[in-house]
Amino acid sequence: MTLRIGWFSTGRDPAARNLLETVYGDIVANGVPASIEWIFCHRETGDGPVNEEYRQRELFFDLSARLNIPVATVSHVRFRPELRKRGLQESPSAGEGSPVLEQWRNLYGKEVLRVIEILPPVDIVVMAGYMLIIGDPELESLKLVNIHPALPWGPKGTWQEVIHQLIAEKASEQGIMVHLVTKELDRGPAISYCRFPIRGEGWDDLWELWNREVQPDSTLEVRENHPLFRKIRLEGEIRELPLLRSAIRELAQGNITVQDKKIRAGGIIQERGVDLTHVIKASLDNESKL
Repeated sequence: MTLRIGWFSTGRDPAARNLLETVYGDIVANGVPASIEWIFCHRETGDGPVNEEYRQRELFFDLSARLNIPVATVSHVRFRPELRKRGLQESPSAGEGSPVLEQWRNLYGKEVLRVIEILPPVDIVVMAGYMLIIGDPELESLKLVNIHPALPWGPKGTWQEVIHQLIAEKASEQGIMVHLVTKELDRGPAISYCRFPIRGEGWDDLWELWNREVQPDSTLEVRENHPLFRKIRLEGEIRELPLLRSAIRELAQGNITVQDKKIRAGGIIQERGVDLTHVIKASLDNESKL
């Protein structure tokens, strides 16, 4: 059996290309029984100004062509623009959509499904830098997999929001997880995760520095450029790709299975996902020797 993968990406930066190229390369080089069948992007050539993000997306499309992976697109910018505009205006935030914005998302989701229905069927869809909040049609029809920069029981939100919360809570560890996407933000069932300490050797001096230098009225810029904040981000970032590669390998080899939104390993339901910390540590150790 080959694990058939769909790929959702905005393709807006070098990281999007790196994710695709690394996972594809791992599958090919190491004989992983998996294949990336197609890519979906919610932007299209010509649907926006020719800025840096536009150029990066064209490079992403070029890479997809070189890897011989078909790309399907439905521009969210061009889809029912007036309805979307009104929905955004009535929403407290993008994450807390108004009824009109939810209506637009569901209409757009139906259009996405209509387009990808003609593509080869897939077992999972990896969301790799997909910057559009999805609607109910995709959630109900696709097995969507995402990377979140926290442990399964850790903070929700962007990586910046996660780190701010970890520091505020004076946390002792951080992690990365691969999880199923559900309606509840960053709380879908975890497939796998890895953890790392943010206390002890190499960390305690940074915490002391933070306590001396960061005050309650310190700006966001000061906080996010602090060595402690940057180190937490770096240690998480370097684990994201290895964890995604490992999760795909485990799924492809049948060591981890997903059925009815339940994660199983060795036939046993994993309430918090499978801890791959040792696998990721070995991967990072091997990379450092190269």
